[in-house]
Amino acid sequence: MKKKYFLLLIVFSFINVFSQDYYVATPQGYGAATTGGGAVTPITVTTWAALRTQMQSAGSKVILVSGVLTVPATQQLRAIISNKSLIGLPGAKLVSNTLAHPGGGIIYLRPGSNNVIIRNLIFEGPGAYDIDGEDLLTADGCTNLWVDHCEFQDGLDGNFDIKGLTDNVTVSWCKFTYLKPPVPGGSGGSNDHRFSNLVGSGANDAPADGNFSVTFQSCLWGTGCRERMPRARNAQLHILNCYYNTEVTNARALGLGGGINNTTCFVQNSDFSGISNVYTNYPGDGGTVALAFNNCINGATNIGTVTPPTYTTTIIPVNEVITNLTDATCGAGATLNVTATGVITPNECTFLGIADIENENNIRLYPSLVKDILNIELSESNFGKTEITIYNLNGQEVFNYTENSTSNEILQLNLEKLAKGMYVCKIESNEKIVFKKFIKH
Repeated sequence: MKKKYFLLLIVFSFINVFSQDYYVATPQGYGAATTGGGAVTPITVTTWAALRTQMQSAGSKVILVSGVLTVPATQQLRAIISNKSLIGLPGAKLVSNTLAHPGGGIIYLRPGSNNVIIRNLIFEGPGAYDIDGEDLLTADGCTNLWVDHCEFQDGLDGNFDIKGLTDNVTVSWCKFTYLKPPVPGGSGGSNDHRFSNLVGSGANDAPADGNFSVTFQSCLWGTGCRERMPRARNAQLHILNCYYNTEVTNARALGLGGGINNTTCFVQNSDFSGISNVYTNYPGDGGTVALAFNNCINGATNIGTVTPPTYTTTIIPVNEVITNLTDATCGAGATLNVTATGVITPNECTFLGIADIENENNIRLYPSLVKDILNIELSESNFGKTEITIYNLNGQEVFNYTENSTSNEILQLNLEKLAKGMYVCKIESNEKIVFKKFIKH
């Protein structure tokens, strides 16, 4: 009886570990309606020219980026983009080394862009240099935009700016840093322009409905960030599960001005323990600012009244934000596992200790990428009753099968009805237990 109880504890502990995975497969927040290229067959690009061509082509596209793509001077992607998903394979990076205007920056979504997804990419610039309009990513008139699990390093004018008619945006699990020294002498006058994110380019800049609706979910502002995390006006912001940790002296996190249509900002379950200046007001923008901190670490004083968003989100407990966002294998940044066929799953988290739990059962499970049939090969030591249970990453049981095996055999499980994603298979036989992972694609 004691032995069976011990095994039960292992199972419950394992399921609990997986329930702590906060990966989101589809956008939440203000950008939740974004579908990008949908479920069309992916196209893989290995050159910047091919990427530009595919992103500007007609129709819905899912474009996978392979390798390091360098943007030639004056060859920034500056276009009206619609119904596209741009997704990086592991290690994919877009690099601009151009210190000039025009010609710097990487992607500029022009007015009229709509329904765009950008995931799992590293954007690298030449270093902060105060010249206007040359960000690593600029959304200047894109409705329905989801930017997820991207890392923005050393943007020229900024890392990622949102302005013009852009609206309904979710930025999730992104990491913003400045790893190179700032470049002095820019036309804007600042010799240290490590200003990461702008929402609204001025007091009169606003989308059609009057306010930029933007969700920053599980984002990390880290090394080298000095200001604009974000800086906003005419905005309706939701800052959820974000972490601020920069070594820059007197760095400023949130910078808000009202603008002609006023600004509201609801900050929830976020950790400001790594930055001294949490909030800066910009009265020169005019209008009013309403700001609320809910269940935050080292938040600032509330201002006015803010109505919390009514949409559903995955919420990380505030005391787990740092651990989740800074994990090198599954945290903020380009940490997704993307296969050559476009199947996206989260990587295993170092801090969770998610690994195969095995003993001497000599059980084989294959293939690791399952389309329809999962094979489980049992050895002689597994004769007798064998129970197989499959869990999704939320710890929910999605499949169960029991077999009385009498000889060496291969069990074939038909899993065609399972959704795409990562699963855990628990195999229990002769009071022994094995956990194996596989991906359904």
